[in-house]
Amino acid sequence: MSGMNWQRRWDPFRDLQREMGRLFETFEPFQPWLFTRQFPAVNLYDVSDRYVLTAQLPGMTPEDLELSITGETLTVRGERKRPEGVSDDSYRRQERQSGRWTRTVTLPDRVEGGSVTAGFSLGILTVTLPKAEGARPRQITVSASSSAPTETHSQGRYSS
Repeated sequence: MSGMNWQRRWDPFRDLQREMGRLFETFEPFQPWLFTRQFPAVNLYDVSDRYVLTAQLPGMTPEDLELSITGETLTVRGERKRPEGVSDDSYRRQERQSGRWTRTVTLPDRVEGGSVTAGFSLGILTVTLPKAEGARPRQITVSASSSAPTETHSQGRYSS
């Protein structure tokens, strides 16, 4: 054992575990059981009179994106292009999928579809969705009246 580093010794069980992991990563029937996250990751937040949606889209350009709004549903479509010069059989691990994708987000309330704006900077899509007038909170002023209403009780009913 002199001079032998125990970390470099051949471990058949570690190799078997690694190879079984590779097998199950590529075996199609097991794909639905794997945790898959929707793409792109989005955040939607409320800013009093509007909603703001942000989506992380690294490596994409505004020309790769298409947005549409119908009622209370925002749809973002795009295409993540495959890197040029890289063939399918050269991948040893591929976690970033390429191809067409669609992400549909149901909004909490109605929005003014004609006033929706979108911007794209440093791989982040920002969509501003102004709330429809009926969906915005409305402040109601309580005014004092000169006479106070009186309540009377007659035959199980209240009247003022």
